[in-house]
Order: sequence, then structure tokens, then C-alpha cells
Amino acid sequence: MANLFLTKNEEINGANEPAKGFTNEPHIVQAAYHPGPGLELLILTLSDGVRLLVPREDLSELKSATSEQILDLKILPNGTAIWWPQLDDGIYFPEFLEFRWGNKNLVDRRDGGERYRVEGLE
Repeated sequence: MANLFLTKNEEINGANEPAKGFTNEPHIVQAAYHPGPGLELLILTLSDGVRLLVPREDLSELKSATSEQILDLKILPNGTAIWWPQLDDGIYFPEFLEFRWGNKNLVDRRDGGERYRVEGLE
């Protein structure tokens, strides 16, 4: 029998509290996955109107997922994360932005630091 972990409302509210600080920061207002031959994209629309087009191969969270699993995505409250219930995995948006734009500590954590080496951060 699998171990079940229950989360209390107080724990959930405590985890959501830091997210309230992101109200002035861009956050996700819309997310869509577009599968296609040769190029599969996660499209994120942000509260400031910016649209990010992220190739699937750049998301290790989706490495072994099917298109159907990826299509079942949820935007978490306050737009701070994307969650794939069928994969039990997701992306925390502030960290994702830092990683995409070259934070060395995050770069070194992904794929052993080889694939995402950023010039000038060595």
C-alpha cells in the first residue's frame, strides 16, 4: 500500500503566502502546449503581455511525457507555476525565468551543466 501524505490547510496557506509577493512581477496568465512535427512548443502568456515560446526539448520535466499528458496542464494560483497532474511535476515560474536567462547556479544543476553552459558565467 502506498504511503499517503496529507497536507493541512495551514501548510497550503503558508506555502501560498510567499507567492503574494509576486503580484508586481510578471506571472503566467495563459499556457498552451502545441505539438507539431519537428517542433513542439509550450506557449506561456504573461501578465505584462510577453509571450514565451519554449521548445519541449528545453523542459526536462517533459522528457518522457506523451502529448496527451503535456496537454493536461494547470496554471497554479497567482500564475507562479505550471503543473502537469498526470506527470506529478511542474515548473516554478520565477526559477524557470532565472534559469532561462543564465543564472549560473541553476545552469549547473541542469544536465550536469553541460547542455546549458552560458558564456561569461564560467
